[in-house]
Amino acid sequence: MKKNNGLLKIVILFFVTFSLGLLPPKPDEGMFPLSDIHKINLNEKGLKISVDEIYNPNAPSMVDALVRIGGCTGSFVSDEGLIITNHHCVFGAVQRVSTLEQNYLETGFYAPSKEKEIPVEGLTARITVSYEDVSKEVLEAANQVQDVSERSKAISKKISEIVNREQAKDSTITAEVSEMFVGEQYVLFRYKVLRDIRLVYVPPRTVGEFGGESDNWIYPRHTGDFSFVRAYVSKDGKAIPYNEKNVPYRPRKFIRVNKNGIDDGDFVFLLGYPGRTFKHFPSYFVEYHYNYQLPYIQELYSWLINYYTKLGENDPEFALEISSTIKGLANTEKNYRGKIQGIRNLNLIDKKRNEERELQKFIDSNPELRDKYGNVIKELEEVYQDAFKSGRSLFVLNALRMFSEQFKLANLFIDYKIEMNKPEAERKADYKEANKNKIINDINDWFAERDLEIDKEIFSKIIFDAAKFDELKNLEPFKSINQIKDKKQFIEELYSSELLKNQESFTPKLLDDNVKIEDIKDPFIRFVKQLYDLRNDELKKQQIRDGKVNILMANFNEAKRRWLNKSFVPDANSTLRLTYGYVKGYSPRDAVYYSPISSLKGMIEKSYWGTDYRIYEKIKEIYQRGDLGEYVHPKIKDLPVAFIYNTDTSGGNSGSPILDAYGRLVGVNFDRSFEATINDYAWSDSYSRSIGVDIRFILWFADKVTGAKELLKELNVN
Repeated sequence: MKKNNGLLKIVILFFVTFSLGLLPPKPDEGMFPLSDIHKINLNEKGLKISVDEIYNPNAPSMVDALVRIGGCTGSFVSDEGLIITNHHCVFGAVQRVSTLEQNYLETGFYAPSKEKEIPVEGLTARITVSYEDVSKEVLEAANQVQDVSERSKAISKKISEIVNREQAKDSTITAEVSEMFVGEQYVLFRYKVLRDIRLVYVPPRTVGEFGGESDNWIYPRHTGDFSFVRAYVSKDGKAIPYNEKNVPYRPRKFIRVNKNGIDDGDFVFLLGYPGRTFKHFPSYFVEYHYNYQLPYIQELYSWLINYYTKLGENDPEFALEISSTIKGLANTEKNYRGKIQGIRNLNLIDKKRNEERELQKFIDSNPELRDKYGNVIKELEEVYQDAFKSGRSLFVLNALRMFSEQFKLANLFIDYKIEMNKPEAERKADYKEANKNKIINDINDWFAERDLEIDKEIFSKIIFDAAKFDELKNLEPFKSINQIKDKKQFIEELYSSELLKNQESFTPKLLDDNVKIEDIKDPFIRFVKQLYDLRNDELKKQQIRDGKVNILMANFNEAKRRWLNKSFVPDANSTLRLTYGYVKGYSPRDAVYYSPISSLKGMIEKSYWGTDYRIYEKIKEIYQRGDLGEYVHPKIKDLPVAFIYNTDTSGGNSGSPILDAYGRLVGVNFDRSFEATINDYAWSDSYSRSIGVDIRFILWFADKVTGAKELLKELNVN
């Protein structure tokens, strides 16, 4: 009996060891830039093709199939310029071409032929052509400046010179210099921008945003967040705006579809343009965001969402017009709420502070390091203590510039008068003679968009809230605001402005050089002038802080590299990146586990909850008759809708192609779990999960629901 027990233990040990060997390894944290893709050893992680097939600067490769579309990512999926991205990435474009009579947001849209595709003004697709390190040139310009407050200006000026120089060399490209490491590395990227983008296939809103804000940043998810657009160029290949004679763009590379999709544990990788992350910043930076930026914007956006939604309840035209704005606000509001929770739950500020104490011990242990880096953490703390004193000031003043047309007009009047007193060469770019028409167009737009009653409510919300903040309550005009007894009367008097009454009274005085600011007695202009002066004071403080941080962060990160004895991946900055991982479930809290693949059955179940879970009725009809075709997942015995994976993604990865080990399309990334909103500050295999729509749901919906045979043929999946 003892012998049998011993044998049993050996057998169990063998199977446990063997099964652990089958578990997917933990991926490396990071959004790897093009320059690092060959350093990761992706083939050891699970990639089945050559890394050169992903990125090869000397031949067409998969990165050539990637585009930045709006603030999102897309990818070419045919040799005729067909791009797949998210429904929410083209939501604004669909809204702009919709009317109450023909509301494509609600009904969806499909063009069975190219002639029926709808052009969308303002929508572009940007392709990365090449990149080049220009750090030496940028930092030489920065180091020539003696006044630290001028350092950021010197960097911006040098970057503008590089951009202008590159675009003068080649008029077919758009240049951009991106900061990879603060104060250390600057890379020039060259892009080709396609300017004729047309809608091809957009699912109805009940599919593309099934679950609405209730499910946003949530898993399990059952959202068909996909859309197709097509890029066009002139017959000679020039990237010109819409012209009926334009022809489909021929990409150097396009991504092929794997209609069999993924399974639990599969290796996947994403290519895309993730937005801004802050993983390498010190604890004081995170503390500033946690105490000031995140809660202020989250609360303001929550108020705006409720206000706009209520206004649209009895005004369908306004509801359609404002729908894209509400969607954008809601996305940010919930994201910021998740970040606040994540920083708190992870105790991230204290963890970073402890890490910095250990780093300081390492620095102090070596005389050479102590001489070079000994004060860097202390000096960073001093910079951010100064930022804490400014608190929400700039966020308040920027909110007024974003959400109040009345404020925009008054601010423009003041700024224009000040700038026009300067020589042409010293004026801000917006006020050069060449841009005068743009100013007039902006004025036209602001007057056209302004609704005084709405503007009053928003303006009141922002300024009366700000007057209560410790950092502002003793500064003008907020100090005086706190003495006001009748706030409504105060606002009415401000908005009685004759100068801002209409375009006919405003524009002539704006353009009249004989009219000076000091001569203007208008109540709104005089009030905004105080805010204008306050913002300039805060910007000067910010420039000094930025200049100091630019120097200190370079030393801080270099000291960390010495301490950890390794390099690390630069934070995301909307440049092309790769991230990889595995299809994998997770446990967000005690006694709860989320399996990695959701099904159509789950969508049907949620549909009975109503509100955000309105379902496209044809889906129910087809599901009830069991017409799932070849798209059923063999293990879950149902149609997969969405799935999760432990890649490191951020805003901007919306629309990123999810690629299998052979580089084939198996889904489209569209979100993160609520716990993973903290990814911008920290990543963890235990909670960081990205969410994508399964290619099988996309194909099934196109095939069985829409009957989009031409699209399926182009994708070569028939």
